[in-house]
Amino acid sequence: MAPQRENQVKLTVSVPPSLHVLLRSWAQCEGRELTSVVLQCVELSVRQLKSNGSIPAGAVRNYEVACEERLAAGSATP
Repeated sequence: MAPQRENQVKLTVSVPPSLHVLLRSWAQCEGRELTSVVLQCVELSVRQLKSNGSIPAGAVRNYEVACEERLAAGSATP
């Protein structure tokens, strides 16, 4: 049986028009959806901020606990 896929959370973000042009152009140049490019930017930025200590330790701990819970739930599934 395949593991259950986690639901994604939808966020709405407002960006300056010039940044929107850059992101939209990037997506068009690579033949990708705008949301894919934005998600890549968010993931890379959060990883960098986490590695350089810019994210509060409490937030990182909550994230790690949530990851551990997901792993435990996934391993409990037959």
